Amino acid sequence: MMKRMAFCVLVLAIVLGIGAPLAAAAPEATSQNPTAQIQWQQPWYYRWQPFPVWPGWGYVPWPGTGLQYQLSYSQQENQLVLTVVNPTDKRITVTMPTGQKVDFVLWRDGQIVWRASAGKVYTQIVTQESFQPYEAKVYKETLPWLPSGLYFAQAYYLGETQWSPVASTYVWLQAYSHDPLQYSVDYLGPSSFNPTPRLRVTIKNTSGRDITLPYQYGYQVLVKKAGSNNYLPNVGIGQSIGTIANGAARYVFLNLKGLEPGLYQADVRSNVSNASQYSVVAQTWFYVW
Repeated sequence: MMKRMAFCVLVLAIVLGIGAPLAAAAPEATSQNPTAQIQWQQPWYYRWQPFPVWPGWGYVPWPGTGLQYQLSYSQQENQLVLTVVNPTDKRITVTMPTGQKVDFVLWRDGQIVWRASAGKVYTQIVTQESFQPYEAKVYKETLPWLPSGLYFAQAYYLGETQWSPVASTYVWLQAYSHDPLQYSVDYLGPSSFNPTPRLRVTIKNTSGRDITLPYQYGYQVLVKKAGSNNYLPNVGIGQSIGTIANGAARYVFLNLKGLEPGLYQADVRSNVSNASQYSVVAQTWFYVW
């Protein structure tokens, strides 16, 4: 009886030992910085439209079209680059179900971060593309501003398959050392149109590219009496940046109700350039009568 129990324990240990490295083989991009395990809040359709995607290395079906694929990252241009090559001495023609030819998907810690086709509309007609013998074609997509770290990138070529990426790679993104957004804050006194005094905060993307950030990155609008070290507990807001297009401006209004007469200071703070702490990026003073 004791021999049989010992044998069972030995078999269980072997099974667990084999299973452990298999579970660790999932292609999840991680980094050693404190923001590695951040939580992204992207729209649900990033994962499912125009076709579903999963965070795997992918494959090229056999026999397939005969085309070959390579995915790379251009740090200078901040672009994902898919190279499609016809290595044969014959012309290859492929068919896409719509006007969409390629798609790029970026993952981090098993979560989808960005997708090139998100929010785009493609013509709903069958499209064909031909490759002459030994011809290579290049497809590029510029990435948005993202926090520094290691990401897992996938490239889809719809002429081959939409059920799997045809090429994948890890890419290291280096973010700016400064905040890529511009902030300003203005005091709007009572008027016949709006009797409640307000603060108007303007956030503008002047970085030259779209910006996509997880919910931990954002801004705060805080108010305190002039000369005080403490912000008022009942006045202020804090929100995430999320996604803001290049050149776009976002306006935020904060109502100032119930403030006693006196001089006040309003601070706009952001942690976009440093996730571990907020710093003042815009400031104004106003007087309440």
